Amino acid sequence: MFTDLFRPRTAATGHPPADRTPPPTAPDPAFAARDRLIRLRDAIRDAARQPKPRRNRWGEPPVFFFDPARQAEYEAARPRAAGPGPHPVAELVANELPALFRSVEVRQVARAVPGLREAVALLAPAVAAARDLADLLAVPDDETVLILHPAARAGFRLFVRGIADVAQFHLLMLDAVTGDPAAGFLPGPPLPSRFGTACRDADPTTIPAGVPMVAEARYQLFKPSAVRPDGTVPDGFRGCDHWLWGSAPLATTPRVDGERVVVLGETAFKMTWEVERRFPEMAAEAQLLQVLSPFQVAEWLGELAGRPVPAQVAAPERVERLAHAA
Repeated sequence: MFTDLFRPRTAATGHPPADRTPPPTAPDPAFAARDRLIRLRDAIRDAARQPKPRRNRWGEPPVFFFDPARQAEYEAARPRAAGPGPHPVAELVANELPALFRSVEVRQVARAVPGLREAVALLAPAVAAARDLADLLAVPDDETVLILHPAARAGFRLFVRGIADVAQFHLLMLDAVTGDPAAGFLPGPPLPSRFGTACRDADPTTIPAGVPMVAEARYQLFKPSAVRPDGTVPDGFRGCDHWLWGSAPLATTPRVDGERVVVLGETAFKMTWEVERRFPEMAAEAQLLQVLSPFQVAEWLGELAGRPVPAQVAAPERVERLAHAA
């Protein structure tokens, strides 16, 4: 009995000792992707250094006969050259795209790999896969976008992630800042849920098959350079040089003091587009971080205009007209 005190508890119960080994944890996807992304960078660099094949300047065939019969004989006897195959790095890029679409951390690691973005930019004009990777790495992730509406003296800050182009941002912005004008939001009906799903979810499945979704712009999106000395933006087509077109990447939106700035105005014409995504496999989001006061909006407009701008709220009839236009 004395010896039983020093025996393991399992000797008395007959049960094996509990396994206290911690369960294996899955490796961090961003850390696991780093070595693969470095190898991808080296492969893209090597491919970019390869000499490009010389192209015939005029596009004429090697031999040309003015006699159609002899030309036909020559074409029949000439061996057919095989068409160009897929580029060697296309498969490497395709293997990494799913992880990049799925995880913002993997995208951030890819942007931090020294020389990857520069190597991709060199190969992008010639290889479609490299062009896709370059566009993906340019997508703003975990950034803030400042939105100013000079006519309504309204302003917002949005946290954005995974938004590829201006059209996608336009709709997700409406979903985030449209609501009760008394609470500082922009007037107008809320964005239909199907548009938000189509712009936000990864691989959205709520789009009716064969039925395109057509969106209509409620506002004209301007670059910050469109703000005039009086704190307004041009009407009609006079400010077209400062427009942010829907097909433009959101990454082309200019920064002011390190923050991307978008200015809203009235549309010059009825603008519609079919809702499509540059990268439908990548989830996107636009979250409202801050509603600016009219004084903060006036301060920002004064910085863009180069002179002080009054912090006056738009007249009630103008607010009603904006709500009716929306």
